[in-house]
Amino acid sequence: MPRSAGRRREPAGLAAGIAVLVVVVALLSGCAVGPSIRPPVAIRGSSAVDGGAPNAPGSGQPVEPRIPVPDVGVPNVVDFADCTDEIAPVRPLPVPPDRVLRYECADLPVGVDSATGRHRQSSIGLMRVTLAGQTQPKPPLLVLGDSDGETGTLRAARLGSEVPLDLLRNFSLVGMDRRGQGTSHLDCAPPDMRSAILDTDLSSGNPQAADTLLENVRRVVQECYLAEGETIANYDTQHTARDVERARLLLGVHTLSAIGLGDGARALAVWAQNSPESVGRLVLDAPPDPTTDVIGTAEARATAAEGTFDAFARICASHPGCPLGPDPKTALRRLVDQLHTRPELGADGDRLTGAGVTNAVLVGLDDPASWPELAAAIGSARTGNPAGLLKYLDQLVGPNGRFDLALATTCNDTAQRISPPQVLQLISKWRVDHPLFGPLMAQRLLLCSAWPVPADPAEVGPAVQDPPMLVLATALSPREPLQSYQRAANRLVPAKVVSWQGAGRDAYPHTPCVTSAVDELLIDGTVPDTSVLCPP
Repeated sequence: MPRSAGRRREPAGLAAGIAVLVVVVALLSGCAVGPSIRPPVAIRGSSAVDGGAPNAPGSGQPVEPRIPVPDVGVPNVVDFADCTDEIAPVRPLPVPPDRVLRYECADLPVGVDSATGRHRQSSIGLMRVTLAGQTQPKPPLLVLGDSDGETGTLRAARLGSEVPLDLLRNFSLVGMDRRGQGTSHLDCAPPDMRSAILDTDLSSGNPQAADTLLENVRRVVQECYLAEGETIANYDTQHTARDVERARLLLGVHTLSAIGLGDGARALAVWAQNSPESVGRLVLDAPPDPTTDVIGTAEARATAAEGTFDAFARICASHPGCPLGPDPKTALRRLVDQLHTRPELGADGDRLTGAGVTNAVLVGLDDPASWPELAAAIGSARTGNPAGLLKYLDQLVGPNGRFDLALATTCNDTAQRISPPQVLQLISKWRVDHPLFGPLMAQRLLLCSAWPVPADPAEVGPAVQDPPMLVLATALSPREPLQSYQRAANRLVPAKVVSWQGAGRDAYPHTPCVTSAVDELLIDGTVPDTSVLCPP
């Protein structure tokens, strides 16, 4: 498993800065142009609460929500083996002194494609995290990660160190890797092509550069099909949802409770639609907006990334000694322009280009606890030392990088393809509307152009037969604007939104308000009457 840096809490000044900014964001979001998507308002603690599902059609009375009781199932059907010693050196966070954790690992068999005789994908990793010394088995809580992030098994290890003890007294965390993660890491793109794609800059609108990028993408597709055969099409949301149901069956439970992040949350939503009788208590952290096409999704992410960088920049500039000076946005633009013509070389020979800087900054914006390190890395690159930013890029294209799986999942999940002329037109527009990240988000639309169009990509739709679930939203995320999470919840129907006025990739379990709302569902089986707005 790849080593993952632990999450550190923000220094007091940084946290205070985020608090001020997100309150401003919350106030401004209520004044957005266009039809309102804000549901009814209630109060939790010192914060307003928005959200609330309508009554069932044709009913004048509220319908009592059906919340399944978690069951233990048939313990020990899955052949878990103690792996505490192996996990200890790579777990994302140290274990706090109030608990001793046991880690057990297993393999989950998954279907393989045999049309070409290849046998590439036979199992994915599971990891169970429990309190050491617990004598009675506990119901499983499945933990599913994002294809473009931490594996499900490592995320379960992280949550084991973060969640309240009460959750561990009531559940065993069962992290599930996706196909292409962990021990089944997808590694099919030529390393030089990964770097060439990330280093490409189309912001000038050069058609020849677009043709070169498309040719590099074609080579990646060819190499991945040579390595994986038709199984390359199985790295998608549809198969992940089926793997969740397979995990439920092998864990021997009638209903499975789960928490998913990013497109892992999307996979849980698809599973919930397809297998409503299997669904227990479900938490979807930062699910993608299912209502937009790929162009709308790309522009929404450009908007979100710009807003998150603005928050990062204001916090840095508000403190003496900010490595980016009084105007971090201008400092970043100048660095990008400088490296477009004169890339910097790292100690191991890796190059840092202008496009590489933009990709690295997007990775760093995911975790506000590391924003001081991100500022230092950008500052060091300005003085000729690219090591810090190259370290962020390593998460994408390094030995355990997530480039291949993220590309395969993205392209297998949509049938829409964007041509080079369309991409260049979007770059021309977004260069004005979203100058920092717009061109890159438009450019990424070209990465699926050579990828075979899937016959039946998964779609998120109403899950009216499912128990009420929670959708967790973060106000400042470089991946989705806050409104996108509300649209995801609206599409699901039986969902309440917990909107955290913080920053970063995920919301749980970073504040008492978020943690309380989630644990009330998971442990107590209760959902809020309305959706919840949590302070930073």
